[in-house]
Amino acid sequence: MALKMVHHHGFTVSSIDESLKFYRDVLGLEVIRVSERSNLPSYDTILGYDNVKLTVALLRHPVNEFLLELFEYVNPPSTKHELANYFIGSSHVAFEVDDIDAQYKTLTDAGYGAINPPVDIERDGEKVARALYALDPDGISVEMFQEYADIISR
Repeated sequence: MALKMVHHHGFTVSSIDESLKFYRDVLGLEVIRVSERSNLPSYDTILGYDNVKLTVALLRHPVNEFLLELFEYVNPPSTKHELANYFIGSSHVAFEVDDIDAQYKTLTDAGYGAINPPVDIERDGEKVARALYALDPDGISVEMFQEYADIISR
């Protein structure tokens, strides 16, 4: 049995409202729906918790229809922990942009942090991209890159 395609990427967040300010208002993803989920045995079974209650936001990129799912747990209550890219199990999502320097300005003007300002990425002596890692309201890494050459084949 083969995988058909990637359907979505998901993050657990502390506040759907705060996360929407970042992913919708700053990055421009479209909100498909925000809904509460509770008293659903299927969620209890899938997630492995009793009496799951959460708020789910599903967002879509307006061009390529990439889906991002955000979960805000009410029960069990969510717990913050230290985030770092080198932790096993850490995750990020990467967005290609037309102008990385303008995107960095948009992020910083909106009050969001970044691990680094845009930097050039070189492979085999050739500049193939310019990239940065931004931080969402929960400190989740979100990569932004501007591709100059085919980075997949390198």
